[in-house]
Amino acid sequence: MKQYIIFGAGDYGKIAFHHYGYDAVACFMDNNPAKIGTELFGKKIIAATEAAEFKDDYCFVVASIYSSSMIKQLQENGITDYIVFTGKLHGYYDSGELIVNPYDALPDAGSEKEWIDSEKLKYARQAVNDEAEELYGKEQLFNHIEIETINRCNGVCDFCPVNKNADPREKAVMPEELFCHIVDELEALNYAGRFTTFSNNEPLLDERIVRFNQYARKHLPNARMHLYTNGTLLTLETFLALVEVLDELIIDNYQQELKLIKPCRIIAEYCEEHPKLKEKVTIVLRKPHEILTSRGGTAPNRKELPSYGKDRCILPYKQMIVRPTGQVSLCCNDAIGKYTLGDLSKESITDVWYGPRFRMVRECLYKGRENWGNCQYCDTFSVG
Repeated sequence: MKQYIIFGAGDYGKIAFHHYGYDAVACFMDNNPAKIGTELFGKKIIAATEAAEFKDDYCFVVASIYSSSMIKQLQENGITDYIVFTGKLHGYYDSGELIVNPYDALPDAGSEKEWIDSEKLKYARQAVNDEAEELYGKEQLFNHIEIETINRCNGVCDFCPVNKNADPREKAVMPEELFCHIVDELEALNYAGRFTTFSNNEPLLDERIVRFNQYARKHLPNARMHLYTNGTLLTLETFLALVEVLDELIIDNYQQELKLIKPCRIIAEYCEEHPKLKEKVTIVLRKPHEILTSRGGTAPNRKELPSYGKDRCILPYKQMIVRPTGQVSLCCNDAIGKYTLGDLSKESITDVWYGPRFRMVRECLYKGRENWGNCQYCDTFSVG
């Protein structure tokens, strides 16, 4: 039996490695120049450009959210012996590390130009365009839903258009009956994708958030339930109630010097005493003052907005973003709810998702971001 070469030396590649085992894996392969020549789990990481040299000797395992683009690479190199790793719906942080510093792997951009010129952005653009070609015309349900139960945040992040000092939205809180109605509809659809009670907000500002997640867990046993929070309002009691029902809790610890804030220190100490929790909990060290995506031109600290008008977007194929009113936004980057594609207080989930507005958006964005609002200025290229 052939050994495997795992294409993708990121978190998903690590999961694939543990799935197949040390002896079954010959090496890793990756497109990131910084990883080439290094090792992961004692296995060498080679360049993807070397793939053709090994096409007759190994079976390739594509292990990444960028699978469409990577398959295309393999095919262009004449490789037909490959499989796509399809383990359980992966989490956002599957490494098992309790505290993650994302700047170790990829330093934050020191300027807008640095962000715009980054290799990561170039690769992600190509991956999204390839994935759009794969998805175009297919009728499939979203695999990610965000239900924002209160549209407020207590953070002051420079890159966020709805931080507490700049939020232009009229305050809204989702009625409990509407939340339960949406969950019940998902249950009837046997929903098994990602589910969260978070979007462009701080979810713990809603005192019902634990109860809402308990209700969702009971009715959506097959969904992957996660939650992002900045952790400022987390108590140990709330933390324990949430991790009991969630598959993944991500705490974005916003502190410019990357030091743990007090609630995160308490939770980190508790998780060290109860190591099983590390499978569910990740504390991510984040800087509130950094340059990130332009969010369609709405990020307050982005002034340089090059056009990505010919690029495609696949978010309208994969995610449904629900505001507290039940109105459905264009995508997760439509933080202020500029575009409304449906209203779950009046329409069913399927009527909205397969309806004319979503269809029109998908058609427009397949032809290019210049065909829909300010999307041409959006440099979010996500396939997840």
